[in-house]
Amino acid sequence: MSRRVTLADVSQAAGVGIATVSRALGDHPDVSESTRERVREIATRLGYRPSVAARALRIGGFHAISAIVPDAGWGWWEPVMRAAHATATARGYQLLVHPVDAEGGLTATVDGLANIPTEGVIVVSVPDQDAVRAACDRIGLPAVAIDDTSRATRFPTISAANRDGARLVVEHLIAQGRRSIALAHGFLGGASPEWGDGLFLEERALGYRDALESAGIAVDERLIIDVADPFDETVATFPQIDALLSDGPAIDAIFCAADLMAAPVLRSLRASGRAVPGDVAVAGFDDERAALLVDPQLTTVRQPYEQMGATAVDMLLQTIAGERVPEHRTELAPRLVVRASTA
Repeated sequence: MSRRVTLADVSQAAGVGIATVSRALGDHPDVSESTRERVREIATRLGYRPSVAARALRIGGFHAISAIVPDAGWGWWEPVMRAAHATATARGYQLLVHPVDAEGGLTATVDGLANIPTEGVIVVSVPDQDAVRAACDRIGLPAVAIDDTSRATRFPTISAANRDGARLVVEHLIAQGRRSIALAHGFLGGASPEWGDGLFLEERALGYRDALESAGIAVDERLIIDVADPFDETVATFPQIDALLSDGPAIDAIFCAADLMAAPVLRSLRASGRAVPGDVAVAGFDDERAALLVDPQLTTVRQPYEQMGATAVDMLLQTIAGERVPEHRTELAPRLVVRASTA
């Protein structure tokens, strides 16, 4: 992570004292116009941003950090932000929440923070960490990511332990006596503007395999169904699941790699005359709102949303304070939530 540009850096580059730089940037009348313009030009070129914390000490203002959230209907990040807000407030910070710029995208939203009195940013769901890292470096903004969509990690990054969570839920299905368990898996067709390279889907598929192999159940590749457009909420059923139920091997359970996939799967099962959970148990992953709205309500794996939000704030404030926080992924343990779809 690049070091934040300081007044001392601007002072050295401009060849004037730190006090002169401070007065020039603050439009103090005892600094000539030419000096003010030269100092501002150098400060802009170096990427200097005034410290909100320092300004707060001088004038009694407030500390602030930002969070950028996806511009999408799927609000899984809502409990993350509630926990982040509570943690920031407890640490004496305001949390400013910004949706992704619909036209300019995530990097444009980061660039816009140059004009916001914020000390750092939490970026939620980062399909391209390289581009966002570059945007944060341009304005000298410390950042952490809440992200399981990108293999590359260019920030301190927090995510759920997707592989462990998938193993948990499939082990639950096995404990219920299910032996022919299908995986409704998402196919994103390469890098997705919203879901990156789909790391979370791959990790959940690996957890599915882990659970079967650990139980001595052979993985039947015919039961791993790649669903096109897995997060399209307008889809009534997935043709690939319909085909499995019509012509494929017999199944007694389906693990959906995300809760949003469960509604079309349940509709396909109902249309085929199969009872849930009597004939086929269904489980998901995420424990977002969709898990409670389907009938029967969905057994799933809950991402540790509250812990993710609190941990992100703690990591960001450590970075702002000058501590070195490693740029790697920190995985937090999810938990199984059992409901009527498997009971």
